[in-house]
Amino acid sequence: MDKNRSEVFGQFSYDESLTYEELLDVESTLITDLEALLLRAGATHLDFTPLGDALMCQCAFEAHKLYVYRKIAQEAAALLPRGVTGRLLCLDKSLAALHVYWIQAGQWQEEERPVPEDPPHGLKIWRVPPAPAATEGEE
Repeated sequence: MDKNRSEVFGQFSYDESLTYEELLDVESTLITDLEALLLRAGATHLDFTPLGDALMCQCAFEAHKLYVYRKIAQEAAALLPRGVTGRLLCLDKSLAALHVYWIQAGQWQEEERPVPEDPPHGLKIWRVPPAPAATEGEE
């Protein structure tokens, strides 16, 4: 049974001003620093995916705790080098809310978004035919 009730997805983008060698150095240090930061915060199932011009990461937490995510954003803002910006999406698995953090060197911002139970008005509705009824003996 999954005991982790929250997922965090991150993307850290590299500015075009970084040379290829600088980008490789920055990325190596960033992975090491972010991994240490997330582990201290209680993250599990850490996954880092370099994409060339960005670094994606994903991890899980036992609970959706804003003070933990705010501390991560604050500490990440302190460690981000020149030429790197980040975004974190923190999702409560109950789908009650999601939190987005924008992170730059020396600063961060936060926004909370509720996840509504019902779809917003005006969305296109896609219709599908009903599934055929199973006949006796079929599974």
